[in-house]
Amino acid sequence: MTTNSPTTSPSARGHVTIAFTSDWGVSTGVGQAGRTHSTIERSNGKPVVRGTVITGVLREQAMLAARALDGQKDGKWTSFALWLFGQDPNSKPGSTPHPRHVLFSDATPASKIPVHDTVSLSIDPKTGTARDQFLRFTERAAAGILTGTFTLIDEAGAEISDQETIKAAHFLLGVAGLMVRGIGSGRSGGDGECTVAVSDKDYVTTDLQDTKAADALKRILANRDNDSPTYSSADVEAVADQLRCRAQKSLKQIPDLPKDLPKESAQDIALPSSQPSESGDTTWYETTLDIVLDTPVVSYEVPFSNEVRSLDFLRGTVLVPWLHNFLRKKYQNKTLVHSAIVSGDLRVSDALPVYKGVAGLPVPFVLENEKVPEDKPKDKQDDEEPRTLFNRHIPIDDQECGENTIPTRGCYVFVDSSGASVTEWIGKPSLIGRQSTAINSETGAAKDGQLFLVRALPAGLKLRASIVVSKRLLSELRGTDATSADSPLTLDLGITEQPAFLGSRKLTGTFGRARCTVDSTFTEVGSTPPPVEGPVTDEGTHASSSESTEVVSLWFTSDLLARSSTLGPGGSVEDLELAFRRANVPVTVVLESPGQDSEDKNRKRILTAIRHRRVDSWSPRDNAPRATRLAIQAGSVVQVRISPDDLTSLKALGHIGVGELTPQGYGRFRVDSPILAKATLPLFKTKSKSFTASTEAAS
Repeated sequence: MTTNSPTTSPSARGHVTIAFTSDWGVSTGVGQAGRTHSTIERSNGKPVVRGTVITGVLREQAMLAARALDGQKDGKWTSFALWLFGQDPNSKPGSTPHPRHVLFSDATPASKIPVHDTVSLSIDPKTGTARDQFLRFTERAAAGILTGTFTLIDEAGAEISDQETIKAAHFLLGVAGLMVRGIGSGRSGGDGECTVAVSDKDYVTTDLQDTKAADALKRILANRDNDSPTYSSADVEAVADQLRCRAQKSLKQIPDLPKDLPKESAQDIALPSSQPSESGDTTWYETTLDIVLDTPVVSYEVPFSNEVRSLDFLRGTVLVPWLHNFLRKKYQNKTLVHSAIVSGDLRVSDALPVYKGVAGLPVPFVLENEKVPEDKPKDKQDDEEPRTLFNRHIPIDDQECGENTIPTRGCYVFVDSSGASVTEWIGKPSLIGRQSTAINSETGAAKDGQLFLVRALPAGLKLRASIVVSKRLLSELRGTDATSADSPLTLDLGITEQPAFLGSRKLTGTFGRARCTVDSTFTEVGSTPPPVEGPVTDEGTHASSSESTEVVSLWFTSDLLARSSTLGPGGSVEDLELAFRRANVPVTVVLESPGQDSEDKNRKRILTAIRHRRVDSWSPRDNAPRATRLAIQAGSVVQVRISPDDLTSLKALGHIGVGELTPQGYGRFRVDSPILAKATLPLFKTKSKSFTASTEAAS
C-alpha cells in the first residue's frame, strides 16, 4: 500500500454529486387525492434524494467493495466499512450496535429539474393483477444534477482529524459511488440511472476538462431560476461521463487504514494463481458432468412482479459450490483442492439441455430463418419437415437466402455428428409453472390474494456441463503426475448418480433435487499462457498486417463478462478485446468485411453479432440480490484476427473461458465451428416430451 502525499490530504468534509441520466424519483409512498397515486420526495418544492437513501445505496456498494479488497473474506476493509456506516443490517438481534461515522445531507438539484407524471396500470393488492379501467399516475423527475455533502465524525459528533482514517474513508466512499448505477424507485424499468461522484471536490463549481462537458454544465447551471429548463438529457449525460472520469482519476492509490483496525491487507490475501508448466503455459483437462433432474429446478433469474422466473439452463454458478464441496470432503488432505476455485484450477461450465443424447448449444445470432416459407402457407407447414436456417456469417453469394428473414434467438441447436449421417434439431425445453400462495410469517397461514407463480425446469430433464481442471490439480487428485502421453487420463471421482440439491428455492422440498454423474475420462484440451499481470494497454496487441494473421470466427456458447477499463459494467467490442489481452491471447475484432460498402452481394453479411443481457444472482450469505452485471449473451458471434502462433492457445482458452468469473462457466466459446461454415442448416424442431423421456424412448 502507498500513502497519499500531504499536499493532497482530504478533509473530513466532502461532496456528493449525483447526475441522473434518466427519469427518476424517490417515492414517498403516498399520493394526492384525485391526481397522483405516488409522489416523489421534495424539499422547497424541488425533487431531492434524502440522505438516508444515499446512505443506503453507498453502504451496499461499500460493503461489496470492501469484501473485494479483502479477497471475499471479512478483513480490515470490511471492518472499516462496518465502522464507517455503523450497525450491520444483517447482524443478529441483541448484538452490540456500532455508531455511524459518516453523515450525508440531502442531495438537492443544482438547477431547475422539471417533474412530470407517468401513467401505468394500478395493481389490485388482493389479487395481484391489474385493476380493470384503473390507471396509476406516478411522479417522475427529469434528468438532472443534484449535489450534497458528507461529513466524517467521531463518537462525540466532532469531525475526525486522523488523516489515515479520512483518506481510507474518501477512497472507500469514492469507489462505492462509482459502483452505484441507479437510485430511487422504478429501477427495474430503467428509471433512476445515474452517476455518483463522492469526492473532496465540488464538481459543479469545478471547471471540467472536456469542452463538451464544460459547455453542457454551463447550460445546466444557467437554468437555476428558469421555470422552463433548456438543457437536454444529452447535456446531463456528457457531464455524467466527465464526472465519472474525474472521480476515477482521484482513486489511483489505496491508502493505509487506521492502525486500530486489523493489519491484514488485500495484498496479504491475494489469490493464488494456477501453476504454469516449465514453458510458462498451463495445461488443461476436460470431462463431462451429466445431470438428471428428479424434481423441478429453479435456475435463478430476476423475479418479475409476482412471478419467480427461471432460466432454461443451469449456470455454472449453481454447480461450482456443489462440486467443490464434494471434492473438499473427499480430498480433505489436499491443500490445492480447498483453494481450487479461487486459484482457477477448477472450472465448471453451464449445464445445457440434452435432446436425444445430444447436448445443446445456444443458437448463433448470425442464423436467420424465413418468417413464412414461400412455397407453403403458414397454416399448412409440416412440423415433420426440417426448418431451414440461413447463415449470414458467410458471403451472401454462397447461399440462396430468403427475402424476408429474421434472426433466430432463444433456442438451442442439437448437432450429432458421431455417426455417418448428421442429424440436427433446434428448440428448447419447456418450463413448467406452479402457483403458490405466500405465507403470513406471524400466523403461519396463507395470505389473502398473495398468489405467485414459480417457473422451473421440468423433472426428468437431462443437462450436460463440462468440468475443466488444471494439470497440477489433476495430478494431485490422481496422486501421480499427469502427462500428455497418458491422454486420455482416467480418474474416478466417485460421482455416479450422486444426489445433489441445485438451484433456487431448494429448501422448500418441492424444487432442486437432481442426480449427477461425472465421466472418469479426462481429455487434454491444450495449454494457455499465464494471464497478463498489471495494467493492460493497446500497445502491441493489434496485428500490423493481414499477412501475418489468421481470421477465425468465435461462437460464444455461454455468457461472457468482459470487465471494462473503468469500474462500470463492460460488454463493448473494446472490452472484449481487452479481456483476451488480459488472457495473454490478443485478438482484433473484424467489424466489417472488405468491400462491404461497394459490393452489393456482401451487404447482408454479418461478421459481428453481439447481444447483451442482464445477469443477476442471489447471495445466500447476505440474503439479498448481488450487483447486476452486463454480459455478452451466449450465441454472440464475432470474427477476429489472431497471430498463427496464438491460435492453439485460443482454442484451449475456449474451453476454460475468457473474461470474469470463468470458473463459474462464463466466457466459453468455440473457434471456427463447422456450423458457422454451412450456408444453410436444415434443422428439425424439437418435441418437448423428448427432453424428459428416458434414454431408451428418446433414442
